[in-house]
Amino acid sequence: MAAVLGLAPEAGHAQGAQATPIKWYGSIYAKFLDGNRRTEQGLYSNAETTPGEGGGDQGQGIEFELMFNAQVSKQVEIGGRLHSRFNKNYWSNYGGFQVPDNDTTNCGEDDPRCNQYVKLRGAWARITPGYEWLDSATIGNSDWGMFDAWTQGKSRYIDRDNIGGVLLQGSAFDKTLRWDLARVTLAQYQGLQYNTGSFGSDNIYANDSNWIAQAKYTPGPDWNATMIAMYARDADLSDADTSDLNGVSERVRWDNAVVALKGQFTGLDFMDLGASVYYSDYSVRDSLCGPGDWNNACRFSPVPLRDMDDISGTLNLNFNRLFVDGLSLSAQLFRVGSDYVSITAARREQDVLLTEGQEGTWQWGRPDYNFGNRENGNSRAGLGYGGWNGEVQQVVSGMADNDFTDFDEPVAYTVIGWQGVTLVPKYSFGDWEFAGEYSWIDFDTNWQACGGTDKDVDCAPYPRQEGVHSWGLGGDYRSPYGPYQDRLLQIFALKAKYTLDFGNGVDLMARYKYIKDEDDRVTRASSLTDAYDGFPNAAGAINPDWIPNVGLGGCVSCDDRKGDYDTYGVSAGYQLTPDLYTTLIYELNKVELIDGTIDVAPIGLGFEASNDFGFAEYLTGEHTKNRLGLDFSYFLSGVEFGGTIDYLWGDYDPYFFTDQDGRRVRLRPTEGVSSIATPLGNIPVDSVDYRQYRMKIFMKVSF
Repeated sequence: MAAVLGLAPEAGHAQGAQATPIKWYGSIYAKFLDGNRRTEQGLYSNAETTPGEGGGDQGQGIEFELMFNAQVSKQVEIGGRLHSRFNKNYWSNYGGFQVPDNDTTNCGEDDPRCNQYVKLRGAWARITPGYEWLDSATIGNSDWGMFDAWTQGKSRYIDRDNIGGVLLQGSAFDKTLRWDLARVTLAQYQGLQYNTGSFGSDNIYANDSNWIAQAKYTPGPDWNATMIAMYARDADLSDADTSDLNGVSERVRWDNAVVALKGQFTGLDFMDLGASVYYSDYSVRDSLCGPGDWNNACRFSPVPLRDMDDISGTLNLNFNRLFVDGLSLSAQLFRVGSDYVSITAARREQDVLLTEGQEGTWQWGRPDYNFGNRENGNSRAGLGYGGWNGEVQQVVSGMADNDFTDFDEPVAYTVIGWQGVTLVPKYSFGDWEFAGEYSWIDFDTNWQACGGTDKDVDCAPYPRQEGVHSWGLGGDYRSPYGPYQDRLLQIFALKAKYTLDFGNGVDLMARYKYIKDEDDRVTRASSLTDAYDGFPNAAGAINPDWIPNVGLGGCVSCDDRKGDYDTYGVSAGYQLTPDLYTTLIYELNKVELIDGTIDVAPIGLGFEASNDFGFAEYLTGEHTKNRLGLDFSYFLSGVEFGGTIDYLWGDYDPYFFTDQDGRRVRLRPTEGVSSIATPLGNIPVDSVDYRQYRMKIFMKVSF
């Protein structure tokens, strides 16, 4: 590296006298959880990846972060941090103290999730050689936020220093042109089946990487343009090369190229303009998954199983003044192609669309709506009945990441296949502020048998992941593909804010949101048998009391899914003291959902339907959810306290349907009938009440 940059060893020694003392700074972060679910699987509300590591709503934990920075010389700077990160290291663990016995089940000294270990994270060195063509070279870890969410996305907060690489940055033409060139090492999960290889195997992974280049031209204050190109590649050892005498050949498992052009223009008084276009090309070696079908061995994967390419993009118009003073309008046209693939796109931290999207409270989070089975560890690994409080963030990754999140954070949702328009008007008048939204969203994944005639063949290139459209009322937040879909989503929202002149001023807010989500699924009678031709007989998955009705007598409306969502919310915020701000919140959420999976098996349904496994839930009917919440923020010099306390209550009144004479009809239980047989179990006919209390309070001290 020194030779490449032209740094002679003598020069480094000569500049050693210019070194400055190392700087140390950091933070201490503590979290306190309490809730009536009484789960102790971790200090996060939700963790979906590893069984037994999440869904916690009890306990206390504390983390220590020590960051350092040093100017080694005029041309060299280094930095990094030492961090202990809690997972299951509760205060009650007594510091993880246990007799070392190689037992990771007792949450003791041998288990890094419990023993309060400190780990080096985020180490980097930055070299500034002083060349006209090169401003700096950074070697080490970064969150890679200098690129964009559609290509090399910014890593989420807890992973911000986990991905390493080399970054070269420079400029030309009096700084009007700036460029970035990086080689970013791929994380092991960034690949087919969430895997780029395993240690010691032929699936070598240490040098798998993404090469990405970016050039931004800003000739003046009114406009700029950015070009981006990336190439990600995963390789393994060649089966044909069995000799080690002259090295071992490698072959490509998959590769992914994306090129992009973005631009902004602000030279008009009344409007700002922005646009972006992305082209992706993805190739994968056919033998990795075999011929396969919709239920093949590679079904759980963040990327497709066959070669494909597509175009995506956005057009943004921001009208600063529309007709009258105080009125503005933001508009976005967008398209995310069904075959758009960017393996390193942002998984969470960056929102790619203007729309608010769906409500976080109705997203998956593994609630247990039907049976309340405490032995079902899968449903207890989630957030429970309340879901997430925050807004939904849209990402173009097949790896939407909601692992290690708390209920007060936003939920990430993949929007692969979304296309449509969003309008966001805003109006200010005196002490009043109004904002609204209308979004019309069609889908590039609206197809029958994925554009063919046989779902098991024509849909094989697309990963299923969860893919049952029942993992929460909002659908599957990382499963964009269904073999049969004909969906339209519309969002209407209105917010009003007003500061009441009372005491220190009361910040009032009210909002209403309506979402209409319709999916006609199978639209031709000839495809019904192909769509609902059965599913694997996994142990405990098939309800023996339910009788499948393959073909539905030609009833194409019997499998339709229609949801109407209403959200009403009010809040009042007040500065109680110079250091303490509190907000009282009330929300009413109502959903009427009619899901055709009550009469037919969901496509490819297997173990997901098991009452013991509990991923898929019976949701048809009317849902009501109330939330009473208290948020607070307390600041003193050097320390911050904050928290959210929620109490949620509501009920669920199940509906039942059947097919009759080629149409779907309401099935009303007769007297004495206590349950109805469905693919997802025998569902009680009576309404069910739900209650959930949850609390998260944190402290952060910075020094």
